[in-house]
Amino acid sequence: MRYLAAVLLGGVLGAPLAGSQSGPVQWPRFRGPNGSGVADADKPPISFGPSSKLLWKIPVAPGLSSPIVWDDHLFLTAVEDDALVVLALRRRDGELLWRRTVEVDAIEKVHRFSSPAASTAATDGQRVYAYFGSFGLVAYNFDGEEVWRKPLAPPPTQYGSATSPIVFDGKVILQRDGNSAESELLAFDARTGAVAWRSARPMLRESWSTPIAWRHDGQDEIITSASNRVVASSATTGEERWWVAGLTAAPITVPVIGDGLLYASSVFAGSPSDPIKVPSWDGLIAKYDTDKDASLAISEVPEDEGVHMRKEVPKEAPGNFLTLQTIVKFADGDGDGVATQEEWNTMLTFLKDNEDNVMAIRPGGSGDSTKTHLAWTASRGIPEMPSPLFYRGRLYLIRDGGFVTSYAPATGAIVIGKQRLGAFGQYVASPVAADGRIYAANHNGIVVVFRASDTLEVLARNDLGESIAATPAIADDKLYIRTAGHLWAFGE
Repeated sequence: MRYLAAVLLGGVLGAPLAGSQSGPVQWPRFRGPNGSGVADADKPPISFGPSSKLLWKIPVAPGLSSPIVWDDHLFLTAVEDDALVVLALRRRDGELLWRRTVEVDAIEKVHRFSSPAASTAATDGQRVYAYFGSFGLVAYNFDGEEVWRKPLAPPPTQYGSATSPIVFDGKVILQRDGNSAESELLAFDARTGAVAWRSARPMLRESWSTPIAWRHDGQDEIITSASNRVVASSATTGEERWWVAGLTAAPITVPVIGDGLLYASSVFAGSPSDPIKVPSWDGLIAKYDTDKDASLAISEVPEDEGVHMRKEVPKEAPGNFLTLQTIVKFADGDGDGVATQEEWNTMLTFLKDNEDNVMAIRPGGSGDSTKTHLAWTASRGIPEMPSPLFYRGRLYLIRDGGFVTSYAPATGAIVIGKQRLGAFGQYVASPVAADGRIYAANHNGIVVVFRASDTLEVLARNDLGESIAATPAIADDKLYIRTAGHLWAFGE
């Protein structure tokens, strides 16, 4: 009922973080080193905008992929005149180095809020790897020459593809979960594109998440947020090692690691701390059962009534108003156009099993590790699309409406309890952090900068005047932000 929206693994695996002096300037995948969102050695500006700390600004075609960085290269994907493109820019000034078109027979259908160029590219410093649900994977060297391609049919999903590739141990790894028995975790040789391993996941349904790697106890695991569970697979063979139940049916966010634990969050049907009020069966029957047969035909329910899901965001925001017709269709288990009370109760049970939550997992599991390795769970302040951020000993969550919640990692105790950032609206981009500060961008185009501490201290609210859905990148003390029509570089 909810919608969408590496060789280099930073401090987790001992490789240099973006902006450090011991290696290349890098932000090499979605959300930077190992998807952490952290570039702690960098010092990007706090206050910035169209007339402040702007190094350059260039127009870019539509797309939701985030910028990635390697030294003086910056890569994006986009949709130009119904063509899927990969762009390489010179980071110092934004000049276009090359543009490559990926030809497809047809562009996959996506949610109106999403894009056929929603997946962020990844790089290992030798090649850049781009994934389009409409096509599959394609690899280019830094001169723009195609090295290999791997056409892949798009996984069947409600809203289109959004997962991004990662690079780890010389392999390009891709999570392809959809509503069929063909879900899979795939690894390709980064040099040749040959399949290194394939892990079938026939029981897992759609997910829009992206994998991360977790090294612990002398082993490397690929972690995925999948339907109703977190799954750990061998980075060497793809074999499933363990799983922990507790995620919702269609997760979006990317897990993170910190203080020896793994953290994953997901939303679907609200939570005890912030419930979504589904109408009662008796009330619906009394109001809409015109033929008095004690059931609800979809045609009996008006099109313009429904549930305002997140009160902190206007119901006009995409996906924030669930019509009663949609709810009745969801409850209609046998697809005959009529929902019975038994089907309605089955739906309510499903919703109860898919409440919003965040959970912390200990390493070292085997098989079903839900009872043995689940450290804690919580339900307050859970975001729909922004991934959690582990930074300086705290787990931060940024939610629609501009609310921040932070948790103590060892216990799950709330440190900051759903406090306002002062920038209303929907939040799609994931938060990132550097130099003791956290950057949270909302869809209205405001980037809130606040201090990483146990009390909320907002340092700046920067209005770029264009909507932001892509996660910012941090590299070389600079901040790179993709808005609806431009790519911006801010710094000294």
